[in-house]
Amino acid sequence: ALAVLWATLVAGELLRSHRLARALAASAEEAALFGVPIRVTPALGLDAVVLGSIRPRIYVGSAMLAALSGEEMRAVLLHEDHHRRTYAPIRAVALDAWLRLLGRSQKIRGMLLDRLAELESLADADAMRRGSSARSLARALLKGDVSLQPVSFAYAAERRVERLLDHADGNSIEAPARLPYEWIPVVVLAVATVSCHVGL
Repeated sequence: ALAVLWATLVAGELLRSHRLARALAASAEEAALFGVPIRVTPALGLDAVVLGSIRPRIYVGSAMLAALSGEEMRAVLLHEDHHRRTYAPIRAVALDAWLRLLGRSQKIRGMLLDRLAELESLADADAMRRGSSARSLARALLKGDVSLQPVSFAYAAERRVERLLDHADGNSIEAPARLPYEWIPVVVLAVATVSCHVGL
């Protein structure tokens, strides 16, 4: 029953995300910067986000393009491109469904919010591996809008700025490798189904 509830929440959130992507696409223009395909829209302001589960796309606010330097914009796009290539939107939706189901427990809520912030740290680390700097990422975060939307550039900004500045001082910000526990319901259902058929 818990797995079915989780799957229902995931499906509902994916539908909402699809509608948001369609609304943004209506006012967006296709572009490519630093080799990254994007859609530029005035609706996002000073933020960037990846939407879509099967074919994720990067949406960038036109105000962000105007406000950031070239190096800062490159850092943002490399960060978002990591989300696009790793299908982070669907991972964030899976975590959000867990939050809605089990978020009353402060321990579980903290663990899930840490995992969402970890997705951002992984994207920051990938952007730096591809040539961006920690300072460029931090400056872009400080100039952007605050966002509570996972897989948007400004999500978990305060925590990330601290880590990025630590990295600029010579400390590593690699996120620890953790099991992708957002997919536990899928694994449980698969194991239960196989077990039932083997038992028959």
